[in-house]
Amino acid sequence: MDVRLTGVYIADARLLSEGVAQPEDAMAVFVGRAGKGRIAPFAVRRSYTGAGGWYREAMAVLAPNGDVVWRSPERPLTLRGSSKIDTFTDEVHGVVVDSDDDHELVLLVNGDEVGRVPVAVLDEDPPWSSGSETDVLDEALKKSTVVWVEVPGEGGTDGRAVPVWYGTLDGRVYVLVGGSEQHVPGLAEATRVTLVARSKEQQSLVAEVEASARVVDPKDPLFGRVAPVLLPRRLNLRDGEQAVDRWRKECTLVELTPSSIPAEV
Repeated sequence: MDVRLTGVYIADARLLSEGVAQPEDAMAVFVGRAGKGRIAPFAVRRSYTGAGGWYREAMAVLAPNGDVVWRSPERPLTLRGSSKIDTFTDEVHGVVVDSDDDHELVLLVNGDEVGRVPVAVLDEDPPWSSGSETDVLDEALKKSTVVWVEVPGEGGTDGRAVPVWYGTLDGRVYVLVGGSEQHVPGLAEATRVTLVARSKEQQSLVAEVEASARVVDPKDPLFGRVAPVLLPRRLNLRDGEQAVDRWRKECTLVELTPSSIPAEV
């Protein structure tokens, strides 16, 4: 987010749930836990830089139609100067929404908007509460914007699953890594991985499924079919549709095919 308004830059802004930061440029996902429509409490960590002095900051959550469904009181904010980056973290409680469509968290300084963070809201009772692991994963992928990937072996993710943004096509998951995009150790070289879907405050396991992995050649026609799926999923994309050419040159597209055999938990 490099929008300059009111003389202040937003250097970085992320939502956190249970201390887990959402991946950069990925939508944050929360599930109501205090009744349908209520978003689980989360923290907002943001970094500003601008002329030194005192400012007034507020945050607001916007519904898909632009209505304000929640707004924080204004609070004083002091910046040390344009050569410094000042980071602040505050918890958000009591946000109630009428829709499970995508919302946005807006950051305001001196009444001017300086940045937005997308928020995806899941229903209190997710549709994947029953079914096979693969079916559950499929439903979770349709609803979420983040999936966790664990790459086994030396050079992998060191026994942990890391969050990534992704696209799906014909039942397969496509993850773009490398260059200026996201980085997942060992994914481009892997033949098998574990896909993990989470819900309930980002900590509750929804599904954990093994998947085969292969690299899609940039010259493969499949690359051209997947790219339009990935474009709208990649938030804050500065080069728009031109990103496809950049992806072909500097990134690796990995195809993940979920197995019908659940991974060992």
